[in-house]
Order: sequence, then structure tokens, then C-alpha cells
Amino acid sequence: MKSLRTILLVCAGLFLSVSFCYGAEENKSWWLQKPMRMVQMNLREIDAGLDIDRYVEEIKRSHANVVLFNVGGIVANYPTELEYQWRNTNLRNDLVGEVVKRLHEEGVRVIGRFDFSKINEKLAAKKPEWLYVSAKGENINYNGQVHTCINGEYQQEYLFKILGEALERYPLDGVFFNMIGYVTYDYSGNYHGICQCESCRERFGKWSGLELPKKEDVGDAVFRRYDSFRRETSDGLFHRVNKFIRSRERDIAVCTYAAAGVDIIRYESNTALDRPLPIWNYSASDNVKRCMGSWKDKVISNTAVHFIDFPYRHSSVSPYLNELRLAENIINGGWADYYMIGRIENQEDRASLEVLRDVFGFHAENEKWFTGTRSVADVVVIRAGGQEYAGIFRILAENHVLFDVIESAALEAGDTPKGLDEYEIVVLPNVRNLSDEVCGRLDDYVKQGGKILATGATSTCDSAGNPLGAIRIKSLGVGEKYKLHKHTRGTYFRIRGQDKKKLGAEGLEGLDIVYLDSDYLECKAGDGTESLLGFIPEAMYGPPEKCYYTEVTDKGGMFYSRYGKGKGVYIPWEIGSHYQRRSHHGHAYLVMGALEGLLGLERSLETGASPLVEVSRHESVDGKFGWVGLVNHSGQNGTAFHKPVPISNVVVEFKADKEVKKVRLLRAKENLDFKVKDGWGRFVVPRLEGFEIVLCEYE
Repeated sequence: MKSLRTILLVCAGLFLSVSFCYGAEENKSWWLQKPMRMVQMNLREIDAGLDIDRYVEEIKRSHANVVLFNVGGIVANYPTELEYQWRNTNLRNDLVGEVVKRLHEEGVRVIGRFDFSKINEKLAAKKPEWLYVSAKGENINYNGQVHTCINGEYQQEYLFKILGEALERYPLDGVFFNMIGYVTYDYSGNYHGICQCESCRERFGKWSGLELPKKEDVGDAVFRRYDSFRRETSDGLFHRVNKFIRSRERDIAVCTYAAAGVDIIRYESNTALDRPLPIWNYSASDNVKRCMGSWKDKVISNTAVHFIDFPYRHSSVSPYLNELRLAENIINGGWADYYMIGRIENQEDRASLEVLRDVFGFHAENEKWFTGTRSVADVVVIRAGGQEYAGIFRILAENHVLFDVIESAALEAGDTPKGLDEYEIVVLPNVRNLSDEVCGRLDDYVKQGGKILATGATSTCDSAGNPLGAIRIKSLGVGEKYKLHKHTRGTYFRIRGQDKKKLGAEGLEGLDIVYLDSDYLECKAGDGTESLLGFIPEAMYGPPEKCYYTEVTDKGGMFYSRYGKGKGVYIPWEIGSHYQRRSHHGHAYLVMGALEGLLGLERSLETGASPLVEVSRHESVDGKFGWVGLVNHSGQNGTAFHKPVPISNVVVEFKADKEVKKVRLLRAKENLDFKVKDGWGRFVVPRLEGFEIVLCEYE
């Protein structure tokens, strides 16, 4: 199970996006031909004696067509001949060889799982130079497995011997790497600091000419250099791995939690006991969108994690949470993927297993409708992570705006599946780190007629995170320099009458003020730029007799500009993080007012559905069909995920320039009445349970 705290390097008419889509062409590698269904039963040492017949039957019963199976690294599940790979002491036969043979006979592909982040303590004692060294100068022995270092010879050289042995012996369809990169935490969540081993010191010194930092401090220029170093060296290792595997004369996919040198990007929708609330119920949609929108010729397999957290791997999360995760994977075009510890047949908390079989079975039955499709999106969100991004994501999803996501690193690389000019609006939620080149591309996009919405401290740092103290996107219509108002409680923005007219957002009639609970960048409007909202300095908030403010300034909280043929809106505070933390209606109204009232968003799909309904849309490349995905989020109550409450009569209207001959529900297996008028199609879903796919077949 991947955790953000343990893996620091995680990279990655009909308006048809040209983002990545699966095609059925025979000349494509197998992972590119269609979205797959993968099950990972993360085997323990004691599972080496599994009943292979029953194992294969459970895989078939789950409708999986790909299995992620433990092969080597920490523990070898085959009779390895290598000195520095620990052979499973419970092994009675060639487990890997027999399982691969049987699964291939059933038409199921096998991705071999490897973990080079640790090595058995008896082997580690012979090779101390291979090991991670903590900030205290200690090696980390966790339950007899000692942490290795990415810059040591074990990960730089010996892993190729292990991979080579496994690939020579077994016709694996792919290889997966667990716990990649610069791992600084153990499974108990203990932080051990930047590795101080001699290999790290020497390599970073040669790379940078600097001493290795001892603390992770983004305010330290040396650490920012180190951050670039670890990204570059991690990417470099996987490019080497990719080249090594490509030297084989067969199609073998590389799969892990990053993008460089990888074919199948794997993310996780998981829970963690110490993760701050609220629960991110859009986890799977987020993970799938940000991969599909960012990289060409890579696919996303986002896994729904069966268990609660590392310490409680034998207890399942709610089956309705797992259904939600799998449904979000599917409606956004990703693989169906499920991950558990141990085998299916020996799970002691089995509530989610029927969900696995049900959703995988639905996907298998309707596989052709998920193949060869592209997402339809009016907006793209540039992802830099954090609460600002999450809040903007939620506002868009709850207001049924169709949007894609591009990782900021992928935008920097400049090779995304779809160009910015193919979106109506680009949204940058507090995307601080941007190069001059990307700022220029964004300005050119607006100059040619594009529209942009930016929030927070967007563009105030270079791509490496070095502060520049300037707002560098000219199309936002404000001066480069700004005055930083640090987060102060008791501050607000006044929504004036003229602001409401320009924003035009529903709900603003009864709202004259919104609170400010973040840093605020005081900016000056440029020529022709309109300043909206009035900043209210710190107001008294106690005792009640003193709870009033005395001043509304003309310092703007939102700026609207015209630049070339396009438009820009800048909100110089973290409005999205406000919504993510407290979901205040006023912050959502302002964002939607900026998109619709100021930037004039023209939607390709409209619905009066509840904000608890998530919507996506895909169209086939050949123009023969399209579908709308609907997910019912009504089952969430705080940290609980219950069976969703059925939602009746969901009305959907969509732009259609083709003759629609049939509309039907794939999940409910019902035909729907529909109308097409003035280029818009309309249908009504009579009852939405957990999720549904509404298929539209064209003439």
C-alpha cells in the first residue's frame, strides 16, 4: 500500500478531448488495447502453500484478466539461485512458475511484484554499503527487513540481476515495483530523515557541488536542490529499468507509482488512520483523471485498497467505499483494480468481496463500451496537490462541470495528450511552481482566445520552488509585485452589488460577505482589469458587543481581465482550501461565478442532479457511441460509507451533433426515452442506485 508519507516521488457540437484512450489495435502493447481488471492478492510468506486450483478459480470468479503476483525482492516465491535474494522458507515448489502457467492457460495476464526497498537482515549484514542511513546515523531494521538506499549498489545494480533471473525463467506480462524512490518512513509511520549514507553523499555532491542536507525544509535552497536531485535520480533509475526490460523480445509492462519509464501508472485509493479528515471521497476520480490527462501512451490502474491501514490489513473498509472507488475508476476511463493482503479465500472480513465480483463482472460484460473512448471535458485543472486543488475539484464535481486534470510536472514537460487550446478554461489552484516557459504558454493560450482562472500564489515560484516574489502570468491582469497579508483570523471580503451583477452566480442575492482564512496577496489591478470584492481588515470578534467591522477597503479579492482574445480571473487567496475544509456555500458561489459569470463557461453537458451525483462523459473515437457516467455519493456520512440512497429522475442534457438512435442503462439494463432538439440530447435516469453508465448509440 502506497502512502503519501512514505513515498515522496509520485509523479503523474461533441467536444472530444484528444487525451489518451484505449484502442483495440492488435499492434498495440496489451496494456494499451483496453482497460483491464486487475486483482492483487499481496501474498505473505505463509501463503506459499496456496491451493493453486482454488486460487485460479477465485481469480476467474472475480472476472479479473490481470493479476499482480508476488515474485521477488524482499522474498522470492520461486527457487532463486541468487546469493542476495531471500528465498521464501515456506516454499515447497516453484510457486511463481506454476501460477504463471495456470493463469496464462486461463487467458489471465500476470504482472510480477518486486520490492527492493528492503533486504533480509542476514543478507544486509554482509552488505552495509547497500543500506539506508538515518539522520541519526542508524540503519532501519523493521521486523527483520533492513531499509536499502536507492543510491546503493543493491538498487542501482543488483536489482537487475533479480529482474533478469525472473524474466529469463517466467513469461511475465509486466513487472511492478513497490516502495520506490527515497523512502524515509517505516511501516509504523516513524520518520527517519534524509538518507546520510556514503552513496547519497557522494552522488549528491557530484551532482550539485553541495553538502547533503539533513532536514527537509522547502525554505532551504539546498534542500530544494536536493528535491530536484531525488526526482532526477529516481526517474533515471526507472528509465534504466525500462531500457533493460525493453531489451527482451516480448511485451512486458513496467508498473509503479511514478511516470518516468513506466507504462502502467499505479495509484491507490486508500485510507490511513492518521490522515487528516475529511475523507477524500473523490480519490479514485482524482487519481484516474490526473493520469489520463497528463501522459501519452501510459495507462492508469488505480487500486481500491481492501483494508483500513497498515496496522489493520485484515479488516476491510466499507464495501460501499470500495464500490465508490471502483465506480469512479470506471466512469473516468481507468482500469478496475482491487488490492488485498493474503488470498481471496482466506479473507476474514469478506463484506467487500461481493462488490469486487459485481463491479468487475459489470465491467467484463460491458468491456467493449469502455474501449476506444475519450473523455469529454470543457475545463482542465492543473494539479499541484494540496487542499486548494481538492476544494476546486469538489466545487467543479458538485456543480457537474466536465473537467480533466493535468499534473503540473506534466505541463512543464509539455507533452500532455491534449493541448491547452483544446479546453475552454484552464484552472490553476495555487500552482506556485511554474517555469517562465509555462507562464508564457499560458499567456499565449489566453491571447489566442483561451480563458484562465488562477488562485492563491500561482506562478510566484520557479519550477524548482524557488520564491520569486512576483505574479508572472500576465494574462491575470495584475502587477507582478504584491503585498503578502499573512493569515489573520477575523478578515473578510465584501461582495458588493456591482460584483454580484458581474458574477451572476446563483445564491449571491442573499450573500454580502465571505470569510478569509488564508494568506492573501494584495495586488494592483492593471490597465483595463476590473477589481471585484472589497477586503475587510481584521474585525473584532469578541466580546459580542464588539463584533463589528469599521472598514471595507478597495483592495480586491478577485480580478477580471481581458488579454488578447481571451479572459483571465485571478483570486489571490486560497478559496479552494476554504471549501475543502468547511464547504461554505459562499466560496463555491464565487468560484462558479468566476467560471460562468466572468469567463462565460459554455457547458457541453447540463444536469439538475444533486451535488451528490458525480458526472463524467466519454465518446468513442470512431463516433459510434458515447456514454455518461453517474456515481451516487449519498451514502457518505462523515467517516461512514453506507449504501447510497437511490436518487430519482436524474435529468441529463448534452450537446449532440449526431443522430442518437438508442439510449440505455448498462447497469439497470433498461432502454430510456430520449429527445434531441436544437443540437441537445435529453434523457432521464429514473433511478440511480450506486452508479450507472448511460450509453448513447449513434446512427
